[in-house]
Amino acid sequence: MPDSQTAAALADARRIFTASVVAREVLRDAARALNERGIPVMPLKGVLFQQVLYADPTERDLRDVDVLVPEDRFAEAIEVLIEHGFAPRRAGRSWIEVGLTSPRGLPLDLHRRLFCSFRYRMPTDDLFRRASVDSEWMEAPLWILHPHDAFAHLVGKFVSDHVPSEARPRLLELAKLAQHFRLEAPSLARHLVECGLARAARHVLGQGARELGEPFFDAVIRELPRDLLGQWLVSAAGLLEKRVLERSRLASLSAHLLNTSLPRGATSLGMAAVYRARHAQLSRAKGTRGGYWAPFFSASISSARRKASSARKS
Repeated sequence: MPDSQTAAALADARRIFTASVVAREVLRDAARALNERGIPVMPLKGVLFQQVLYADPTERDLRDVDVLVPEDRFAEAIEVLIEHGFAPRRAGRSWIEVGLTSPRGLPLDLHRRLFCSFRYRMPTDDLFRRASVDSEWMEAPLWILHPHDAFAHLVGKFVSDHVPSEARPRLLELAKLAQHFRLEAPSLARHLVECGLARAARHVLGQGARELGEPFFDAVIRELPRDLLGQWLVSAAGLLEKRVLERSRLASLSAHLLNTSLPRGATSLGMAAVYRARHAQLSRAKGTRGGYWAPFFSASISSARRKASSARKS
């Protein structure tokens, strides 16, 4: 490798390693702040997987820290984090998460759900009910997703994000997750069906089996119930992804095609259009630098502030 390429690779490795260290501290800061108020915290995706699945943190790049909190504590969690120096950055287009900038500079995405309304069946309360609690990793209690839910989340994100150029690393991470937790195909397939992800799984794991030659993916697909319409929709979604630009508006159609059913997919598509229109409206009205945060969250934040004030007085 030429010296310039070696230097670039080393610089990139240092950046990823530094981000991993900062991410751990951001997660620790958030967990401590929220646990002081009795709000459960669940780390998601990269910040969790980097510690659990990868021996070398530079194998998994991190751009932010994702955490999930119970839906009924979401507004309060925003308030708590702001009180501890986290700055509002943006509201997510689907209204299921907000972005904050941590005092350490790395963004934190606070979620109340994994997916937007009518997209699959993974209610937040069920995720916390199935989770285990780890009180040692961050010196503060963390709720850790059940491996089946972690796998289902990655499958759903693969379809929802519709980014073909990132397919291989995501498929490899799915394989690594299954191997690390020694997941069994029959029980995992049942869970994917229960979560409304059977068609999405057939699409994602089918691609993984073709590209990686991963036998476990084939085993899970064989355990999924027979679904002729679903198989046709999987083929249609695959063709759609090949013929449109990634991250384009049309690319998102594949995610709705692979929802639990066509009526539910049509509903989730309609809801996504409403969210997108409202997001664009607020962006135009308040500017692109996160000013549209306030119209949606100000009422809930004010309510959380009043409740907290009343609790302190009592």
